[in-house]
Amino acid sequence: MDKIFEEEIDVFALTKEEARKYYDNLYNKIKNEGKDIVDYQEQKAMSTGILCPDCNSSHVIKNGLQNGVQNYMCKNCRRQFRVTTGTFMYGIHHRDKMLEYIKCMSAGMTLRECARNVGICLQTSFFWRHRILSALQSFEDNVNFFGIVELEELLMNYSEKGKKKRDKKEVKKLKKKKPTKVAVLAATDRSGNILFKKLEDDRVQADHISDFLKSRISKDSVVCGSDKKAFKTVNAEHIKHKEITDKNKMKQGIYGVSTVHKKITAFVGWIYYKFRGVATKYLTNYIMWFVVRGKYLADKIIEDTGRLLNLAASDRRAWERYSDLMSKTYLFYNI
Repeated sequence: MDKIFEEEIDVFALTKEEARKYYDNLYNKIKNEGKDIVDYQEQKAMSTGILCPDCNSSHVIKNGLQNGVQNYMCKNCRRQFRVTTGTFMYGIHHRDKMLEYIKCMSAGMTLRECARNVGICLQTSFFWRHRILSALQSFEDNVNFFGIVELEELLMNYSEKGKKKRDKKEVKKLKKKKPTKVAVLAATDRSGNILFKKLEDDRVQADHISDFLKSRISKDSVVCGSDKKAFKTVNAEHIKHKEITDKNKMKQGIYGVSTVHKKITAFVGWIYYKFRGVATKYLTNYIMWFVVRGKYLADKIIEDTGRLLNLAASDRRAWERYSDLMSKTYLFYNI
């Protein structure tokens, strides 16, 4: 088998610092060797093992080439697939342009700027952005909290930005069904871990908080919440100690929610000033983009391009998530 890259590296054998340097140089490595994102996806799949996208079985064999691309077949369920099946790259045209598109995203360019620099239309630019952002949602499973954990409720305006309404009857119908606010649960700790979670409700409830924290906090963590009802009434076995405080005050000089309020302020400013608001149906994608920017990226275009590509390529269920998102309507019962 031909090597995908001239120098194959087992990333799993690298230290944390060595892996970071590898991803920081990933963009230059791909460009210098004349490869593209599909080549990287294949290398990543080979290093972790080819798995069936349907049954997740590792009993997979090669099944010929199609247009020069290797096909595989699962011996368990007989599904035929490629290494890109299920990923954000699935069925993509102009695969040679996607790496540059990720670079433009890392540089903070608008949809129009990305489209103009890469050489694609505005609609394709929009779809590519949400392919990538849908893949970032798997990063949520890697976020855990330690020590003092701060929680707060963020209420955002419900939005149907970008939707083209056909007539006045449809507008009237939507006004009756749509909510005015969408609740987001924000959490952070003093180590810099951060996660926002969009809820299918107009207020944060105690059950939301309990479910959110159940598998994310260490046993010795202290949870600090605001004086809102949901935080006062939450009571779960996995929470060792709970402190209720005002956003402008601290208890015993330690317990407070000022850190999470700073994160909320930064997020709201980023959404409303950078993007001038986003449609509610896409809010989860932008939330994860904000979380990844704060936790994983370095504010350096080349380095962030490699890191962003690696994160997106790690999700083998991104296409399913993206397809579900694009099929959703703006109605209240399906936002």
